[in-house]
Amino acid sequence: MDFKKFYLMLAMAVMLVLAACGNGEGTTEESAETDEAGTGTEESSETVTFENNFEIGPARGEEGDTTKVNETIELPKNSDKVAIYDLGVASTFLALGIEENIIGLPKGEGNASLSESLKEFESDEYANLGGLKPDEFETLAELQPEVIMIHGRQSNTQVVDEMKAAAPDAQIVFVAADNNNYFQDIMEMTTFLGEMYDVQDKAAELVADMETKVEEVNNTVTETDKSMLFIQTNGGDLSFHGEGGRYGFLYEDLGFTSAGEQEESGTTDNHGNQVSFEFIAQTNPGIMLVMDRGAAVSDGDATPVDVVINDVTAGVDAIENENIIELNPQSWYLNSGGYLTGMAQLEEIEAGMEEVK
Repeated sequence: MDFKKFYLMLAMAVMLVLAACGNGEGTTEESAETDEAGTGTEESSETVTFENNFEIGPARGEEGDTTKVNETIELPKNSDKVAIYDLGVASTFLALGIEENIIGLPKGEGNASLSESLKEFESDEYANLGGLKPDEFETLAELQPEVIMIHGRQSNTQVVDEMKAAAPDAQIVFVAADNNNYFQDIMEMTTFLGEMYDVQDKAAELVADMETKVEEVNNTVTETDKSMLFIQTNGGDLSFHGEGGRYGFLYEDLGFTSAGEQEESGTTDNHGNQVSFEFIAQTNPGIMLVMDRGAAVSDGDATPVDVVINDVTAGVDAIENENIIELNPQSWYLNSGGYLTGMAQLEEIEAGMEEVK
């Protein structure tokens, strides 16, 4: 036997085996990388459960049946393509530090819909979706969001159908806080978004702060022990908001006692019940909250708070003692229902009550 040739062949065989093992190791690493990449893809498609319950009314100005939506849906976690029509909830994104995930919201003409709490959204980084009662959907179609968050102002058949046509792959979810469960709903939405964007600790901290603030304001209000009348102005019109209505949380959560009596229905209308100066004089509140709706809406006329002061109301306790708290109409009428705007409402009441005589 030619041992020289034998050893040469043996050495070549060993080299081939080693090369094969090396290729096997490379394949293993590559597979691991592929698996990791696959895991990453799987994580990006992870979802969070959302209970989507609301009513879709007929198109504005029309009569028709109301459709109830009651569904459990899955929303993509950490979605960075969210269009928000509820400006209150947009403030919750801000409070949680996740505002970069918003791609558009209804700023109104010249950012008129944005309160001080929402100044960040004046930036061109966020597309303007028009007004709170949208009449154009081209911008929404260009954005192609994954999630569309709506409020009561958009929950009618015309708007919802337009949204579905513009962004057919988007999940449309109702996120507005219930007037009858106002601060609790805000805190629950804060907790939900904390889960959706993996900022649970921050959400828990915010919820604790709001709980404390609600309790503090309630203590201040109840210690004052004066009846309160909430008047909404709009040009020459006056409306009264009482218990169980749009601002029912003032009575239920913050402890105010209404100076005005309710109608037979037991609640006031969503835009308040129209009243007169004589009504203010007869109820004789110790405190008045005054909000100018006209200053908040583009088709309204701004009204100075002094409109409630005249010969008829001159003897009212709240007017004689200058216990009139003027409320920011954007925070209370356009942007309510979110964390920062809710805290702004609480702080406004707190500051006003500190001046009550």
